[in-house]
Amino acid sequence: MLLSYTRASLIVLILGLSTAAPAPRTPVERSSDDPTTLGKFEAVVSYDIETGGLAAKNAKNADVRQLGSTFEQGHRGLLKATQDIAKKLQLTPKRPTDAPLAKEHAAAMNKLKTATGEEFDRAWIANEVKYHTDAIQVLNDSLVPAIQTPDLKTFVQSAVGAFQAHLAASQQLVAKYPARER
Repeated sequence: MLLSYTRASLIVLILGLSTAAPAPRTPVERSSDDPTTLGKFEAVVSYDIETGGLAAKNAKNADVRQLGSTFEQGHRGLLKATQDIAKKLQLTPKRPTDAPLAKEHAAAMNKLKTATGEEFDRAWIANEVKYHTDAIQVLNDSLVPAIQTPDLKTFVQSAVGAFQAHLAASQQLVAKYPARER
């Protein structure tokens, strides 16, 4: 069930994002902040490529490895679609030094790189729930409202559903591999 749910969400993400509107024929008015917002979005998307890749390689349990691989592939597809729309809209993303969730991601990577076995699986799943919850909040409360270019705004808004699907898939595994109290 979990595998088919995550694959379905990946397919919906790829199909939904690959049908973006054709490139505008006239120059598009855009905010000078759109490249920075796009850079922040790319940063948020890239975090799960890293953590998903770790899970695909390091998880003890096959279902955790599979979900990590699915998340890594899904976020790679989203990053590629993001780069495609940036090119179409003639926007060059500017990665800020203060990208949202950067500190949290660095701390999670440090923890995950030292964890092994069941400890890794539990830590990764807990991180995925927190990451996707926080990413959805950043997208809805900060990034989407800051975007001025209509096609870019629509694109980023459409990505929220994929983050929600990944959150739901992570939450399904929490019941099987709950975090241990220390």
